[in-house]
Amino acid sequence: MGRIRVLGTALVFVISLTSSLNGSPSQAANTTSATSQILTSLPPAATFNPNLLLKGSGSAGEPSIRTDQFGQSFVIGPTGVPAGCKAFRVRHDGSASTFLGFPDHGAGGGDCDWAIGPQETSPTIVPPSTDNLLAYSSLTLPNITTGKSDDGGTTFGPPNPYSQQVAGDDRMWMAADPKLNSLGFADVYMTYHDVSVVEIELGVSRDGGFSYVQSGPIINPADVLPAQWGEPSGNGLGNIVAYRPKSGTLTLFSIFVTPDSAADNVAQTAAGTQNFNRVYEAVGTVTDVPAPGAPIISWRNYEIYHGPVGARYDRIFPITAVDGAGKVYAIWTDGNHIMYKADATGTGWNASTAPGLIANPAGVNTTIMPWAQAGASGIVDVVFYAANGGSGAQPSPQDDPANQWNVYMAQTIDGGATWGVFKASDHVIHNGPICIDGLNCNLMGSRDRTLLDFFQVSVDPTNGAADIAYTDDHAAAGNAVLYFTRQCTGASATTGAALVNDCVAPPAPVTPPQGTICPGPQILDFVNDAPNNYPAGMGQNMDNLDIENAFFGSTPTTIEVTLTVKNLQAPPTVDNPNILSGLWTVYWQQLGTANLPGGTKWWYAQATTTGTGSSALAFFSDGTFDVSADTYSDSSATGTFNPGPNGTFVIHVPRADVGNPVNGSTLTNTFADTAGAFLIASTGLRYIARADRAPDSDYGANYVVAQTCTPPPPPPPSSAASLTLAPKTETDNVFTQASETATVKDASAPPKAVPGVVVRFTVTGANPGSGSQTTDQFGQAVFTYTGQNAGIDTIAAYADKNNNGVKDTGEPSDTATKTWVVPSSTPGCEIKITGGGTIVAANGDRGSFGGNAQTSATGSASGQEQYQDHGPAQSLNANSINVTSIVCSSDKTQATIYGQATINGSGSYLYRIVVQDNGSNGSTDAYGIRVSSGYDSGVQSLRSGNVDIHKK
Repeated sequence: MGRIRVLGTALVFVISLTSSLNGSPSQAANTTSATSQILTSLPPAATFNPNLLLKGSGSAGEPSIRTDQFGQSFVIGPTGVPAGCKAFRVRHDGSASTFLGFPDHGAGGGDCDWAIGPQETSPTIVPPSTDNLLAYSSLTLPNITTGKSDDGGTTFGPPNPYSQQVAGDDRMWMAADPKLNSLGFADVYMTYHDVSVVEIELGVSRDGGFSYVQSGPIINPADVLPAQWGEPSGNGLGNIVAYRPKSGTLTLFSIFVTPDSAADNVAQTAAGTQNFNRVYEAVGTVTDVPAPGAPIISWRNYEIYHGPVGARYDRIFPITAVDGAGKVYAIWTDGNHIMYKADATGTGWNASTAPGLIANPAGVNTTIMPWAQAGASGIVDVVFYAANGGSGAQPSPQDDPANQWNVYMAQTIDGGATWGVFKASDHVIHNGPICIDGLNCNLMGSRDRTLLDFFQVSVDPTNGAADIAYTDDHAAAGNAVLYFTRQCTGASATTGAALVNDCVAPPAPVTPPQGTICPGPQILDFVNDAPNNYPAGMGQNMDNLDIENAFFGSTPTTIEVTLTVKNLQAPPTVDNPNILSGLWTVYWQQLGTANLPGGTKWWYAQATTTGTGSSALAFFSDGTFDVSADTYSDSSATGTFNPGPNGTFVIHVPRADVGNPVNGSTLTNTFADTAGAFLIASTGLRYIARADRAPDSDYGANYVVAQTCTPPPPPPPSSAASLTLAPKTETDNVFTQASETATVKDASAPPKAVPGVVVRFTVTGANPGSGSQTTDQFGQAVFTYTGQNAGIDTIAAYADKNNNGVKDTGEPSDTATKTWVVPSSTPGCEIKITGGGTIVAANGDRGSFGGNAQTSATGSASGQEQYQDHGPAQSLNANSINVTSIVCSSDKTQATIYGQATINGSGSYLYRIVVQDNGSNGSTDAYGIRVSSGYDSGVQSLRSGNVDIHKK
């Protein structure tokens, strides 16, 4: 969205550093005067995993990323109002992603952001939380839609489309308190621009990010005069950080930039510029009150740097970060270099001291869009887009058409004294200019804003690796998609030690299905990409809204549109009872008509239903859809409704309703989508939100009106000649899910995918099991299971061509292996249970526990653990045989303990214990245990006892 931008910086000693494109930094010493010198510690070279395209991310941009306690990353990016925010979960090793749908249910999409907080323990969360709090925000401009997930993004609660008390909002940022409040919820803080008065507002949520109360502005007019930062030019807003030392109080940090003075504020508007040259840190001192009351926050502003008049530091966005020791960093760019300053508390800046420069890699002369996250004391990861090929000439080096852009990460492990700079992208992500002027990119000419306004880095709390999500259009200029990459080697941001490479290269990307002009279908889509993330959904696929393909045809008076759906039924269905009704729509444009290619209007054919089961009726319409206004102008059409597996809507569209296309004319920019309608129970409001789009990005093939084609029949299941499994080898953490994909093809040249054949999977080894899946139209069947035991599994699969349940001669097969491991320990972490503790388990039984666990400086784990479920639902007595691994979060508020245990005095079972240390008295601490026997208490608030996590 259009936004008033903010930048920030941090003072450290001036750096002298060079780095080449191969990622090998050179050592540099920083001098504080002509005669004094400080010791430096250059980070080791960092390498990154082959970059992963996030499947289903077409049309999304400016991704936010956060990483949970299990090392899974979550990515969210806007697709525009009112299309919503797309969300994804990425495997810890960076090898695969899962599309999570639209958490906001389409109620937003102008901007998006995440906050990740501690795992919530409130008894009002049903079923109990299984992962960190994951809160989102989605901009509508009139307001901000918010919501949350407590199960790792599998489901999201109902959206709150009016979360803020200020109307007219823009560019929000989020952060969560690392400590739960007294009700067992995470506190979430959100800054955003109030566009009516150009103020930076703060909203506070005490229920994990669903509802917010207004806390007040963060700019203190006594510190920065309103005439300098208010109307007419305004100010620029950077991110927000919530910092709490263990057993300490919470402090909020944000960053913003302004014009030079009141006179400069007026002059900037007259000149049509946004050369904001003064950078400020906003520091919020938080006084807590019992939840649900709002905390009291007092804000002061401290000038970080006063640059020369005319300097532009709002090259989106200024960023602040706070390391484990409380040192505050500020980072921004002048367009040619990343600039930085640092201060011990964020309140002692010297505005006249020049910032340090992070040296550019060889050939780079343009930098924009920095983002940063700090780790342990003295460690900061900074990512940014950087270009070579252009001239780097001011005032707008980012607008050079010769620019070639890559993603880079800079890292310091000595508090900013020295920096290493490493290339993170494995290809040029964008060619040409990048406009950073928000909506002015389109209002003042047509400039390239495909990558939108930022991207982010997140530090994995399990080992300190950097996780990066960014926007890319290298494959099709102007068509944005999202990519992810993970740091494999180099320095850990949480320990400073060398990382153990746990990256797994993604499999070769699956070629998206391509429609054909003749014989069609013109539109093809992946199946199983319509997850039910609507209120009361559980992430299951919505088969009745899952598009397979769409065909065009014609008669002398009509355009015939046939839409095929995985399992067409009128909502609600048994599998998806929360969807009340649906819309199934096919779109196209045509030269020579009112709805031209490149415009905002499409011709469409649409179906909807009323009633359920055998009494369901379908209604059909056609006309014009205006995407800019989100409005339909329609006429009645006729059609047929053919429910069931691979069911169809056939819509007879009068040519007169859609521009009177003559024979031989071309329908282009074809695509289809579905939407579901649902109620927000607490409000009674009815929403309609997109469920699936076909294809996921870009458009399908053209259709020539009245063309004649003879479609070839698909290969029958009996033609299956080859079966391949992917990945062939893989390493996963125990108690997580992993998938194996079988691809079945025939013997033709080139081989064709074989749909409709049953693939039977068998797992032998540590986690024996079996299952079967039927191949989709791309010849693929996916088998997913959970590894509860450490060790090696062999997965065997065969194509059961005659579906008799027996592997016969000539039926193709393949094998693959998965290795299930306990993750490596965090050195120096110690967990103590004081006086034993009790919980109420997920089954309603009373559970008691005790023990202690610790790791040495080298990562060797030891200790003993006990747990008893006192029944009556599921009596159990578990005593540890050993402790094999302990993984602690960087802030030492959460730990995961792995080992073997006996159950009721016998056997040897793998267990995983999750503990949370949220305060000194244990009242908000939490405990949960899962055992390979199948027992799972869920992570629960303590009824008694105290968990203490600290570093030795």
